[in-house]
Amino acid sequence: MLNMGKKTEKTEKTVPRTYDYCGSCTFYLFAIIVTLICQAVAGVLSAALSAKFDGIAENGDFNTAFMIFIQAVNLAFIAYYTKRNNYKFDFAVIGGKNNNGKALWAAMAVVPVIGAALLLIAMYLPTVWYGFFTQYALKLDPELGSINLTTTSATVMIVIASVFLAPMCEETIYRGVLLHGLKQKKSTAKAILLSALAFMLMHMSPVQVVFQFSLGVVGAYTTLKSERLFPSILMHATANALALVMELTPFGGVLGDCVAWLTQNITAAVFITLGLFVCGGGALYALIRFGFGLAKRTDKTRSEIGENYDENVTTGDENTPEAVKSRMISAERDRNGTYMYYIGVGLCAIVFIFNLAVSVL
Repeated sequence: MLNMGKKTEKTEKTVPRTYDYCGSCTFYLFAIIVTLICQAVAGVLSAALSAKFDGIAENGDFNTAFMIFIQAVNLAFIAYYTKRNNYKFDFAVIGGKNNNGKALWAAMAVVPVIGAALLLIAMYLPTVWYGFFTQYALKLDPELGSINLTTTSATVMIVIASVFLAPMCEETIYRGVLLHGLKQKKSTAKAILLSALAFMLMHMSPVQVVFQFSLGVVGAYTTLKSERLFPSILMHATANALALVMELTPFGGVLGDCVAWLTQNITAAVFITLGLFVCGGGALYALIRFGFGLAKRTDKTRSEIGENYDENVTTGDENTPEAVKSRMISAERDRNGTYMYYIGVGLCAIVFIFNLAVSVL
């Protein structure tokens, strides 16, 4: 009987717990640290090999291979950290009970793909104008951060990294764990904006600010409306794939000619930019909101339906010593979570500013 009791107690201790607000922010901070370490390794390795291999830092194969390495490390981190700390994800990726399976699968397959196209339509010209601003006002190189895709192997590797691995890793971190954790203590709008800010700064690129932030906002909104992570993964992958198509095919040249014409017609540029932004953004909003209207889950977790809960909160008399202590512990964890979030954002902002300063100077 004693052995059975010990076995039961051990089993109870190993039951996984969902990521709470503090846990998700801590997870985000460590994900940033892992990314920074990988980038430091890339810099050291590039410097070490530069003496033997001239131009290694600009080599497309080297850079795309390291992109794959970083995403592989991120995948390993996500799995290890979650298991090591006995956490489980508090969101569905594809599954979850639903009363309208056909509508669900249609929405998850079609809405993200069309949504990615609409996002590019809405944000293409604002991104271009921001690029002109950084180029002429801040003297930034418009090719800053770009990778030379002069070989087939480099092209294949960047497709693997940006279309397959990056969407899985980044969506899990920012639209999965972090967004759902923030939503437990923040309003929906704040959770979306804070997760998008973290996603934007994670790229640490002064030239990608506009599009990365907009992708973060749309991805977060898609996740919350679909109540699953897969649609935002597919949207992210499609957006990256379309960006590669524009870069690697003659279509990009056509767009460049259109932008060149717009720069000579300022009035038309203003109205076309605003028109595409409003029409594309409005269509995207309607698509996501109503496209997932029939795909509602019937097995939502507490955090997904917006309940601010904490596992330490007790029931009963709120004035008992146990209840007061529980509230104090919960408040302390909330503060720790906020610190972790802003430390992560701060680290990314420091590198962002450093990259900007180096590029300008």
